[in-house]
Amino acid sequence: MMSKQQDAGRLLADLLRGFETGEAVPEIAILDIASNSRAVREGSLFIAVSGINSHGIDFAIDAVKSGAVAILYDAEDEYCRRRIPLLGKQVQALWVGVKDLDRVNGEIVSRFYGEPGKFLKIIGVTGTDGKTSVTHLITQALCRLGKSTASIGTLGYGMANQLKPTTHTTPDTVTLQTYLHEFHQQGCEYVVMEVSSHALEQYRVSGCDFDIAVLTNLGRDHLDYHQDMAHYAAAKARLFREFELSARVLNADDDLGRSLARELEHEAVIRYSGSASAAATRAEVYLLHCEVTDRGLDMRVATPIGEIRAPTALMGRFNIDNTLACISSLIALGLGHAQVQWAVNGLQPIPGRMEKFKGSAKTATAVIDFAHTEQALRACLSASREHTHGQLWCIFGCGGDRDAGKRKAMGRAAEELADRIIITDDNPRTESAENIVTEILAGLREPAKACVVHNRQAAIEFALTEAGSDDLVVIAGKGHELEQIVGNQRYPFSDRHVVQRFMQAAT
Repeated sequence: MMSKQQDAGRLLADLLRGFETGEAVPEIAILDIASNSRAVREGSLFIAVSGINSHGIDFAIDAVKSGAVAILYDAEDEYCRRRIPLLGKQVQALWVGVKDLDRVNGEIVSRFYGEPGKFLKIIGVTGTDGKTSVTHLITQALCRLGKSTASIGTLGYGMANQLKPTTHTTPDTVTLQTYLHEFHQQGCEYVVMEVSSHALEQYRVSGCDFDIAVLTNLGRDHLDYHQDMAHYAAAKARLFREFELSARVLNADDDLGRSLARELEHEAVIRYSGSASAAATRAEVYLLHCEVTDRGLDMRVATPIGEIRAPTALMGRFNIDNTLACISSLIALGLGHAQVQWAVNGLQPIPGRMEKFKGSAKTATAVIDFAHTEQALRACLSASREHTHGQLWCIFGCGGDRDAGKRKAMGRAAEELADRIIITDDNPRTESAENIVTEILAGLREPAKACVVHNRQAAIEFALTEAGSDDLVVIAGKGHELEQIVGNQRYPFSDRHVVQRFMQAAT
């Protein structure tokens, strides 16, 4: 990553112009900007916002000692107002209160970097399932057209899907604006990014000048944070309501997509549908025909710019929706028929998303997928069934310290759609792995028929050893991930590496 430091810096008064500060802001030079006290350097502005587990104001002393010349805080945050007089007795600092800091800090950081979003065409992709795949497909398609394109999301950030790891689907405000600044400096034209509900709820994407917003779908997830589906849907809807977009790409087969389409009918909207009946969904982009081949999905798609043929290497009928979202986004960007046709011919899957592995003729086929919700697991297993000549196996678990309400539902989905079930660990974190499995088993009608193998590597190797050559083994939940989180420790682990080693040894 490029250095965040600006050669000439910015004046604090310029960064805060137009925001409510309650008092005059001095014209001091800001050479850097940070919301993590460990990233503070001499001349930094430290933004002290409230997080899920801690408050930035509690790290203000560390920030000042590291060289922060000013501390921004929310002027209406009662906790800050109580803490600052005490902190002021320990360090000399300039404390600047800004009304609604959490809502506007993205704009402040964007100003520091010269508002890079204004020079980029930013496509934001949100939804419960498919965000990563759609982001990857759009990036892949634009790169095929020779467009300088970057992406940000679960798989990482970088140019042309050559990604460096990130810790969050959508980074914190400072990190996000740093990435946009870096992409602009590299001459990037397009940025395709996943936008999580957490990021929208926490205003992490304020200051991003989105051009296109894309909705994949809305299913149950993250209710440990959002409490209920209404709040979850409202968080997702912010991407379509709170930005000056040139177009909104909406899934016409999804309840939230239809609701937003009705609400925003006077805006530029492109609806897509996997249904062959345009009249039923009023979709502008819809599937005419799809053939499942040994290579993948071969689609014919009706669009406002003419029929598009999309032979792909994608597996699973849910990738129909992902491909339609990609095609709709390209049309929303104003690309013509020939460009869109070229861009989507032969689209490839991404690591850990319905990724197929086959060793020798004697080994079972393995499919690794990131599915970690009931909706995604059902889609994954249903898609895999179409490619299964023998028995369909399912290895899965549920994450600890996350929405426990989906565990029974995922167990029920696996039992209904797979022939053999192995329940294993999937990032138990600080929860008891045994308790998580017990809650999954509670969703099964015949729990005694399920096999429990807590060690994930052993579970995968057991299934691949026992499965026949015509069987297909789905390994769901972790996809591309390279860690297993147990307690507060992170251990190197990859489903893909375990499968690849097994296949090589069996050849």
